[in-house]
Amino acid sequence: MNWKISFLFLTVMSLAAAPLAGGKTLDKVQVLDLPTAQQIALADNPTLAAAAERVEQAGQRIKQARALYYPSIDAGGTAASGRMSAADAAAQSLLSGGADIDRNSEKYRLSLGASWLLFDGFSRKFSNLVAEYGQQESEQARRDGMRLLLQSVAESFYGAQLALYNKAIAEADFSFNSKQVKEARISMDAGAGSLSAVLNFQVQMNNASTNILLAERNYDIALFGLAVLLGRESGQMPEGLKLSKMVMVEENEFYELSTSALLQAANTNRPDLLRQKLSVQRAESTIGANKAGYYPKFSLNGVVDGDRSDNADFISDDFGSTVSLNLSYNLFRGGGDRARIAEAKAYKREVVRTLEQQRNQVQSEVRQAISRLEQARAQLLLQRASVKLVEQSRDLVEEGYKAGQESLARFNEVQRDLVRTQSRLALSLISLYTNRQSLKTATGESLVPYLQEEGTGFGTE
Repeated sequence: MNWKISFLFLTVMSLAAAPLAGGKTLDKVQVLDLPTAQQIALADNPTLAAAAERVEQAGQRIKQARALYYPSIDAGGTAASGRMSAADAAAQSLLSGGADIDRNSEKYRLSLGASWLLFDGFSRKFSNLVAEYGQQESEQARRDGMRLLLQSVAESFYGAQLALYNKAIAEADFSFNSKQVKEARISMDAGAGSLSAVLNFQVQMNNASTNILLAERNYDIALFGLAVLLGRESGQMPEGLKLSKMVMVEENEFYELSTSALLQAANTNRPDLLRQKLSVQRAESTIGANKAGYYPKFSLNGVVDGDRSDNADFISDDFGSTVSLNLSYNLFRGGGDRARIAEAKAYKREVVRTLEQQRNQVQSEVRQAISRLEQARAQLLLQRASVKLVEQSRDLVEEGYKAGQESLARFNEVQRDLVRTQSRLALSLISLYTNRQSLKTATGESLVPYLQEEGTGFGTE
């Protein structure tokens, strides 16, 4: 049952991340959420666009390989003008009894030939397979770029969210100390307080202001990074754009994760793993293409050509034709064919080993992502409980300070503890979101809604 719960969890998360931009451009968005940001990035990111061009190049190589199955038709023509030397003309004149010899001559030739390779030891078949696997590899590389881009956008988005949380915490700290300044001044004017208390709370306000400025700077930096990922030529987000706020994740939203099910999902969905599997198939086809040197080649050739002197007014009597069936079979090439086959086999062994390493790496990434997500869940629960305890402690110390039972130093201490604990809570919340996205990235599930929109699948084993 656990794996079913895990599958449902990942499915829900994937649907939650489904493309919502609906063809929007960033300039038309007022409140930016993560799915919209990811959709815009997939459409406008220059690096991903370059990967799409590589897929197009690979597709054209398939067409080049398929062209080998068709006959080749060539047309040619020659027009030549010559002038005989005076000595040759005199010699011919003597041979012809003193007749005048025209030293100028013109020759014309037209030809139309066709050749069709009938059999080449299956070289064309395997060359086509090599090209097709290469195109599929390029496509999987593009998809892997999508997968990593989605993760990068999420990290930048959540980094901006963390800055917003920290700014809100600092503003609340500023407001709290501002209130204390007013109350301290009232007490001082009434003769019950001291100037040092007023100055203390003003210092705390300045510290809070510094934290606000730091949070604003971190927010701007995160947005600059996000703008680059979204393909913004200006390198910055539109004026007035706001980010949708991340909601607190409750404990009842945690689902048990099945390691085996997630590992299987990664093995099926990860584009980099699928690309490596295709590399193995391409290497196998390369071996077949190199074995073509052991077979004879048959070709059918036909030529129609005509020759004419002195003028280009060709008539049917000027043309002749030739049709031939040709066989060529190399008997010895210095062991080159055998060496090429051995090289291709060694390359296949290399990519098989690389596939094994890649599979191990993917499994490690999934296990690490699961571990980090589980730790982030535990941290979120712990920090949420800590905030409640520190808030209660701060309120008690505040009451004691106003009653003269607690020192100003103790009051400052519990307020700083509250700010630090709230910051850790914000960090743990953003860490949960980030690690949840990381798990979907590690398993390839983050790509599901976008590939479904393209009307394509992940490919086969």
